[in-house]
Amino acid sequence: MMKPLARYEQFLRITALLDILAQARGLLDDQSLIGTLKERLGLSRLSTRTLHRDCDFLLTCGYPIDHAPIPGTRRHGWRLDKAALAGRKIPSEPLTMLEMASFMVCRDLLRPFEGTLLWTGIEGLRSKLERNMPAEFLAQVEETRRVFRVVPPEASRYANRPRILSAITTAIDGSQEIEIEEAAAATPRRLQPAALLIDPPRIRLAAWEIPPSPPGKDADDPLVIIELEQIARVKRLDTTFVPKPVDDAGLGLG
Repeated sequence: MMKPLARYEQFLRITALLDILAQARGLLDDQSLIGTLKERLGLSRLSTRTLHRDCDFLLTCGYPIDHAPIPGTRRHGWRLDKAALAGRKIPSEPLTMLEMASFMVCRDLLRPFEGTLLWTGIEGLRSKLERNMPAEFLAQVEETRRVFRVVPPEASRYANRPRILSAITTAIDGSQEIEIEEAAAATPRRLQPAALLIDPPRIRLAAWEIPPSPPGKDADDPLVIIELEQIARVKRLDTTFVPKPVDDAGLGLG
């Protein structure tokens, strides 16, 4: 029987903690360690009590960890006594079943991008991750995925979209203008594409409209948002542009 997923999270946390202490040049107080662990592992919360328990666990495993006063302060900090390791090797952080299962769930969410540059990158990473994994490990990953079920997008929704997605992603990456034809519009539109907004199962294009604003109008044109399924054809143009800075609020994400 597989162990609870929380055990894998605990393993990730402890190995990350050991790596952080091994790389540190001095004492790290509780809050510094907690902040670094939360950032590295994407944890929403981590208590001081849990941190102390993890450090105590490393002590029981024979790692020389000190909890000593930080000079010039009233705080205490943690450090790994590298001299006391006596040549003992710090193990590298291994890829765990939970990490691999999480990646595969994210891959399923991004399946609408099949046939695009993004999907090529996703599949390249998957291939590298799986290359040297034992069959038993991969079987455990598949078993874990039954906990997280991704509802696939409607097949018809993206059936004719791979080339359109590929053209748009290439244009965004190269700051290249595009011309699109929409199913419900009689004339094509010329755009400067800014980003693809992924809101499963929807994908939308954020872009600046061409031509620019007429004289007297605010030159800082807002982005237009276009549903991908409304785009029937995309043509990349030879004209390039300098992208304007865009924040999440400008994309409607803030």
